[in-house]
Amino acid sequence: MLHMAPGIAGGLINGLFHQWNMDIPKVTEDIRKNNSFWSKMDAEQQEQLRAQAERLGDVDFLTPDVVIDGIKEDFPGVASLFLNWSEAKEWLILQIADVKDRVSRP
Repeated sequence: MLHMAPGIAGGLINGLFHQWNMDIPKVTEDIRKNNSFWSKMDAEQQEQLRAQAERLGDVDFLTPDVVIDGIKEDFPGVASLFLNWSEAKEWLILQIADVKDRVSRP
């Protein structure tokens, strides 16, 4: 199951980006305002992530590379931001750390 987790997570992230209609201007605004991925999710999505994390027992596989790989085909401009803009990459790292922390809490 852990072997498949990055691919599943990438698909989930891609789905969230579609739901949120993410594009370069929206991501740029999120970065500049330090908006949270977690706050964009509704309570049901948050609980689903917690349940998945509990089943897996380890969410260390969730990295910026997993996010970028998950969105690069449907959101190439956004993926490029994360790869080429240091502020965007740092924001992504912080968002991932926040999500990993929140899904690991009891």
